[in-house]
Amino acid sequence: MQTETLPEWTEARAIAALEENRQVMIPGLREQAEGQKVYVEHEFAQLKGVILGNPESMYLPDPFHPSWYTSFRSLPREKLDWMAANRGKHVRDVDRGLWESMAKGLEALADAYRQSGAHVIQNTQAPPPEVINYTSGWLGQFGKHWAFHAQAFGETFGNVLVNFHETQPSIRYNCVEYIEAFMGLVENDPDMVWLTMPNPLPMPTAFGVGLSPGDIRIFPNKLVVVGHGVFDRAHITDLSKPRSSGNELGAEVLRRMLKPFDWRVEQIYFDANYGYHIDTLMPVIREGLIAVNENVLLTDLPAEIRDWEQINIDPDEYVIGAGNSVALSSDAQAITAGAKKYIKAVEKRGVNVVPVPFDDVYHSTGSGMHCATFSYWREDD
Repeated sequence: MQTETLPEWTEARAIAALEENRQVMIPGLREQAEGQKVYVEHEFAQLKGVILGNPESMYLPDPFHPSWYTSFRSLPREKLDWMAANRGKHVRDVDRGLWESMAKGLEALADAYRQSGAHVIQNTQAPPPEVINYTSGWLGQFGKHWAFHAQAFGETFGNVLVNFHETQPSIRYNCVEYIEAFMGLVENDPDMVWLTMPNPLPMPTAFGVGLSPGDIRIFPNKLVVVGHGVFDRAHITDLSKPRSSGNELGAEVLRRMLKPFDWRVEQIYFDANYGYHIDTLMPVIREGLIAVNENVLLTDLPAEIRDWEQINIDPDEYVIGAGNSVALSSDAQAITAGAKKYIKAVEKRGVNVVPVPFDDVYHSTGSGMHCATFSYWREDD
């Protein structure tokens, strides 16, 4: 039996390797953070800075892998089967028309942000193979890179940027592609605090494989609402049942991380049969106004927002991403173009709507505009 001979390390090889490693991973990404500030007041403050996902980073996962299935199970069965049949492949190589639609949607979203006055940080280059295969160690040969949806990089609370992550370990590490952008933000804002939630592996599948609060909504007065999705109301008190969005332990870790900065974390539960994350189901539009279908929430909202007006989102518009809209300010909202009823309801309340062609993206992946956006700067003048 012939064995592979490992290369001998010499001082010359070591020095050469160090020189090579000084090269940047994503050229120009770090520089895109020049002049930027890290600060988020709340969900509907004026949007001033975002990181957007990369249309080149779209390798389909295996939806039936335990780390993905809890979140994906609310998608139509034909979508799950399509992903499974093409797992590990780039979307462009499977359905070029879909990829072009998704890339154009992301481009239109970037334009909408820029026209609203926000700075956009984005990589549109193909990431190196080391990034593409970064998560395959625990997800197998099909566990490749997906960084189209940048919101999974984490959240920003005041001047505290927190890398906390989805329950899926492949999503947990998709911010690796953008690490240089985060480093650029640190260099440009001396007041920024950068925290990262503990490594999510290993964790039992009952927790959804991972340590995460799931997804959140940020309200004024330093209130953070974490949403946990369950597939039956009886599962709220049964921690052995899977959550579609994070887990209670992840929410507790986030609470402890933010407590020294005077942020308060509250938890609610929602019906995961409508969608897997609270940010796909309950947009925050402005002070006193949110939107959510009347059957989605299974527990009460925190007292200070319990009496806010609620626009009822039609379930038929959830499936194209109506619940994944993005506030540009307290007076403007970016909404997926096909959600006509929701758009009309928002405009009726005096809010300017910017339609963005993201229906195909959400219909195919279950994630839309808000999922594609990492907001690092929201501040009213």
